[in-house]
Amino acid sequence: MAKKGEQQKFETKNGNKYIFQHPGLREAIRMRDTAKNEHGVQQGEKLYESLMEHVIFQEDGSKVTFEHFEEVGGFTEVMSAAVKFTFQEG
Repeated sequence: MAKKGEQQKFETKNGNKYIFQHPGLREAIRMRDTAKNEHGVQQGEKLYESLMEHVIFQEDGSKVTFEHFEEVGGFTEVMSAAVKFTFQEG
């Protein structure tokens, strides 16, 4: 898992460029926990909103939104890479 503040550049197959910035271990755990419903099932929308708020940024530092991805595409590609960067070891 990346460390707090660590950054990684990511480019989609379509050439859109993003910067992932790790929010830190505590925030990553909070993001994962708050994305679960009362039955412990992860809710995608909440997790994706947290990633867009705390992890995924455009090259100029601006935040991304669902509307951004509706315009440029690449949502699944970016979210998969951001989840891996934020939560997985290695």
